[in-house]
Order: sequence, then C-alpha cells, then structure tokens
Amino acid sequence: MTSFREVPETEAAGEIAAIYDEIRRTYAVPYVSSLFRHLAIYPGLLPWAWQTLRPALLSGAAQHLAWQRINISGLLPLPPLSYKALADLGINDAGLASIRTICHSFVRVSPVNLIVAAALAGLLGQKPAGTGAADSLVPLKPTALPAALPAVPDMVPEIAMTPGTRAALAVFETELAGETFTPGLYRILAHWPGFLVHLAATLGPRLRDPAVLDACEGVAERVIALAPSVLAALEPPVAPAPLTPSDTQSVLAAIRTYRGTSPQMASFGTLILRSLPKV
Repeated sequence: MTSFREVPETEAAGEIAAIYDEIRRTYAVPYVSSLFRHLAIYPGLLPWAWQTLRPALLSGAAQHLAWQRINISGLLPLPPLSYKALADLGINDAGLASIRTICHSFVRVSPVNLIVAAALAGLLGQKPAGTGAADSLVPLKPTALPAALPAVPDMVPEIAMTPGTRAALAVFETELAGETFTPGLYRILAHWPGFLVHLAATLGPRLRDPAVLDACEGVAERVIALAPSVLAALEPPVAPAPLTPSDTQSVLAAIRTYRGTSPQMASFGTLILRSLPKV
C-alpha cells in the first residue's frame, strides 16, 4: 500500500531521537509528523534543518502564525453524523473521543508543517512564497503553546486490514518523492473501517474536485506566505545542506507534496470534526 521511506519514531536514536522529542513538544502532539520522519532518511538533513528552524518553533511563534491563517470557509461541510449513525459505523463513545483527538492532532500539525516545509524550501534555495519586502514581514512573537493532545492510536498495518478497508484507504493515496503515500489521518482512522468507508464515499470525491483543490490551495498560500517572515527572524545555516543535487530535488518534491496534503489535512480534519455530534 505504501513504499514511503521514513525513520519511524520507534527506530530513532541519538540526535534524531532528541530532535523527535523536541518536535513532539513544539507541535504539542504526541507523535512526529511524517514530514520529519521522511527528512530523517537523508543523513544529516534533519539536524541541519532543525538547528536553523528550532528557535521559531521553540518560541511558539511560527505555530501560532500558521494556526491563525487557516480559513476553510470556502469548503462545503460534510454530511452531519448522529450518534446513531456513528454506532451503525461501529463507533462507540470511546471511539468517538479518539477520532476527535486524531482529527484535532492533524488540524494542529498540518498548518505548522506548511510553514516549516516552505521555510525549508527557502533554506534549500527555492524562493519562498511572498514578497519578502521588509514592510510585508510579520513579526514573530513568542507565544505559549497549548497543552499536548492525548496519544492517538498507531497507524493500522496493512496486514491487519480487510480488502474493503484497503480499498477505502486507496482512495486517499497520493505520491511523495516518487513513492506511494497515504496521509496518516486516514491510516489511523482505518481502526474504524466503517467510518473510513464513509469518508471514502463522502470525502474521497472531493480530493479530485478542482474547486475543492483550489480552496485548499488558498489555505496553503495564506500559510506559506509567512515563510519569509520566519526565515527573516532566524540565523542562516552555518553550512550548506548535507544533500546531493539529486537528493535536494527529492526533498523539494516531497515539500511540494506536503503543500498539497497539509492544507487538506487541516481542512478535511476540520470538516470531519464539524460533522461529528457536538460535545
């Protein structure tokens, strides 16, 4: 189902493990995003990038700028789900609470990934979005981070899925750096196969709707436009990126994928949350 390469959290050691710990703390979630797990496969890249970007994240400034820029008013809501409808999909009260936490996690992580990925692209020599003029830069103000969200379930291994679940999950597949990639939101929601099938039917068609994709692109542009402000507030790297030209292009290709999937995770995660019964 996926050939996506990464350094899993369970296999991280030494400096990578230490960086993973800081990422969990600065993102205020109990896991490390696939963006960083993928960067870690390139020797020396994650430490190089994190050394430069970490001040903006440790202060909370970059995260709050990104969260404040998310606006999904251009997207139609998903059909609302009642408690009975959820029960018919195999979701009890504990499952509903878990699904809410999962969606909140991706809504929290994805905007920050957008600004981090855009800033990383700038560090790798790709001109970031925005003019970068002094009078257009947004000041970075240290801001307290929210409390970390509770742990979420692990992604369901493919071997544990039924053919129906695998087919539903395939609806959400995309490509990352030339490899098949399924966003983690759906891989975790596969714990509730009936709910995943429901999302494949109601949300899946939107992944290929030009109007929806344009709206998500607008979400991305609002956040990515902050990248020059983040870069202007940071010290430049002390050395070039430890990448070959070929690997640089692979990383930039991965960043382009996150430009597509991250606004979708923030947007669709919010739509899923709003479709659930109110607490």
